[in-house]
Amino acid sequence: MAVYKRISSGNLMRWCFFNLLHVFLLANEVSLQETVVGFIGGSAVLPCSSKEPPHTIQDINQVRWRNKYNLNVYEIIKGKVSVEEQNPQYKNRTESFPEEYMRGNFSIKLNNLQHADAGEYTCYIIMEESEDHTVKLLTEERPERQLPNEGTKPRPDMINSATASF
Repeated sequence: MAVYKRISSGNLMRWCFFNLLHVFLLANEVSLQETVVGFIGGSAVLPCSSKEPPHTIQDINQVRWRNKYNLNVYEIIKGKVSVEEQNPQYKNRTESFPEEYMRGNFSIKLNNLQHADAGEYTCYIIMEESEDHTVKLLTEERPERQLPNEGTKPRPDMINSATASF
């Protein structure tokens, strides 16, 4: 009976509208993802910055990086790196930039890239107001080294025209 009164009074409808609006806006924000390209064996920086930088290091409750399978890639808890629950495939291959935390920058660098690293990564910033950012990582084979251009030697057609004018 109490539920019926809540529905009929419109309170539940307003609550649903505002909560669904929030989810829609959050989903819209997440869809604006960045794409990063890294070479196999190389490294890539996955960007993640907070809209509002923290005032103190204690304002950073938690920053969680997860991959497309929701595996723990990297965590920052109360301003300190925590690799205790890090997935083994990322051990000793990830790093962050602690000097940037107070600027709201929680980007990570993923080293020794492998084909399996390609995909979406999500950075969850949990402070007073939570934020999340999605980054798509593409991995490519490094192009073979190209020989330097022989730009110092004149082309044969240039030699003939230069000698013909003398």
